[in-house]
Amino acid sequence: MNRKGQAYYQSQRRRAWERDGGACVVCGRTAESTHHRQGRSGPDPHRLANLLTVCGDGVRGDHGEIHANPSASYAYGRMVPRLGIRTPEDTPVLTRSGWVLYDNDGGATAAEPMKENMHA
Repeated sequence: MNRKGQAYYQSQRRRAWERDGGACVVCGRTAESTHHRQGRSGPDPHRLANLLTVCGDGVRGDHGEIHANPSASYAYGRMVPRLGIRTPEDTPVLTRSGWVLYDNDGGATAAEPMKENMHA
């Protein structure tokens, strides 16, 4: 676990589940896990903009689909490259409710897809 520890992660995970209503952001089924859009390395990987609640685990359900289909996941903002200028805070994500931009306070704002995602 990173420098902030397990208690911090569990707190942020609960906040993400509250933000997303305990449902998978992709399909709306009951969420079973928390996906890190930009992975767990780097500073503060558990910030809210980096977390999505999803059904499945890393190999099944929508969580598994995100990992099995990285090209689509990057296009839909469900994954954010670790290297580069994009961050989860400025990368819209396609959810079951449409494109949103998550912040680190637990909010979600309607957003337009990034131009490079328009073909997706």
